[in-house]
Amino acid sequence: MDMAIHRRAALAGLVGAGLAGVDLSMAQSLRLRRPVSSLTANDPDLAALRRAIPLMKQAGVWTEQIALHADMRQRHHSSWRFLPWHRLQLVWFERQVARFSGKANFALPYWDWDDDRIPAIMSSDPVFAMQRDAKATDSLKAFMQRNGQRFQGRITDDFSTFFGRARNVGTPAQGGYSGSAEWSGHNMIHGFVGGDMGRLDRSPNDPLFWMHHCNIDRIWTLWHSKNSDGLYPKPWRDEAFSGFLDTRGRLAPTVDAASTMRTASFGYDYPFDMTPPIVFAAAPMRMMQRKTVNLAGDILTPRTALVTVPAEAIGASEAVTTGFIEVKPDPDAASVVRIRVLADGREVDADSLFLVPSGACESRQGLRISLDGAWNGAARKTRTLELTVTPLDGRGTTTATTLLSVIVDAELTWLE
Repeated sequence: MDMAIHRRAALAGLVGAGLAGVDLSMAQSLRLRRPVSSLTANDPDLAALRRAIPLMKQAGVWTEQIALHADMRQRHHSSWRFLPWHRLQLVWFERQVARFSGKANFALPYWDWDDDRIPAIMSSDPVFAMQRDAKATDSLKAFMQRNGQRFQGRITDDFSTFFGRARNVGTPAQGGYSGSAEWSGHNMIHGFVGGDMGRLDRSPNDPLFWMHHCNIDRIWTLWHSKNSDGLYPKPWRDEAFSGFLDTRGRLAPTVDAASTMRTASFGYDYPFDMTPPIVFAAAPMRMMQRKTVNLAGDILTPRTALVTVPAEAIGASEAVTTGFIEVKPDPDAASVVRIRVLADGREVDADSLFLVPSGACESRQGLRISLDGAWNGAARKTRTLELTVTPLDGRGTTTATTLLSVIVDAELTWLE
């Protein structure tokens, strides 16, 4: 991949636009966040991170970052706040590294999952190395295949499917649903790495967390580049974010979500990459059509559910379909919800949603998933969706995850 072309350098003049008083003293020119696999061990950004981490731990800043991420009152998981909240955490973390390292233009590297393995330096360098379940030689692709995950489209998801929903709406007690940006690549990588990364209440303790979330942030920029500003609904734009600490330990100003839509607003960008990450490779869009059908799933056991498609909907030729799944995750072990679509008893589609344990921080989660594949093929008699919760392969032997509710919303088209 050609990483040399800087996609939005022309936007440097927009730095600082619309951020309601946020300290942008570092954002005088766009800093380029680069893939860690392209950096040498003595690269200035890696050297800065290596210097800063021990000092941040000594000053208590490292512990503050872990505690902030573990505070689920921020509503930054199972919610459409996921992407903007984590973007802001990365911004303030990046500035802390700049402060402690003395490198004012520090740019956080990202872990490109296309590399298929944990970056070698994250295991070989003692400052970055951690006890992890994944070995340095373990293949991400092989892990995905063992756990039923295929390389399929995410960045072409509509806003609600990609971002999720707000916490003040929806079926769960807290409201809200995770979008595919969270439950797919994000959760999968946490489960793949394991160790502290395998739990949301401890994951920032692993330096790899920051490079992982930097890639999530890059994926958002890819989604944004393919979609217009008008797709961000006003209630999302008005979401307010606070609780972050600035580089002097003071409470940072409140920022609304609308101010987080462009990386240039915070003084950084990513290299141009025509190839989307493997988990988010482009897939064709489907247009919304005519009639809406709402289906409720039957919970058969604590870890299995079945959705039966009514006979009149089986003949639909195309669909834009969204499933809402509410679960009570195992607080200590990663798990996966497997979805099989059966047409006349034959599997025609499958997908998996990854669940990351969060200790006692969060008692239930909602997830939103595209189920367009539920109408693949040409069934004439029966069509059903089977959901099963299982432990994540290679990351534990039992799971206490339970399915609480399953709802499917489909917009269908019939041939005339």
